[in-house]
Amino acid sequence: MDAKLWSRFSFFEQLSNIDGEVARLIDDHERFRRGDIENDHAMEYVKTIVKLIEYTFDDPKNKDKLIIERELNDEVNEIIKYLNDDYPADYISRYWNQYTQAIS
Repeated sequence: MDAKLWSRFSFFEQLSNIDGEVARLIDDHERFRRGDIENDHAMEYVKTIVKLIEYTFDDPKNKDKLIIERELNDEVNEIIKYLNDDYPADYISRYWNQYTQAIS
């Protein structure tokens, strides 16, 4: 995905796509924890999430949104805490979902 294609999505669609990446990260990481898969790809998902957040804030149509890039990046920090076993999967899933719904 590149920034030009990303900008074709509405703000809500952008947040929904980021939320989908968070869900895939959690699913992959939980499968790794259970031993269902050999490799944990969580950091690849985190990189994608960060890139999509950057695209969202670089998108000119989002400049008038009452959103703060730092807040979404703080959400990424919460994901990192989850990956460090500070939070269970259901907590981070609910946390991210509530946050993205609140700003959309």
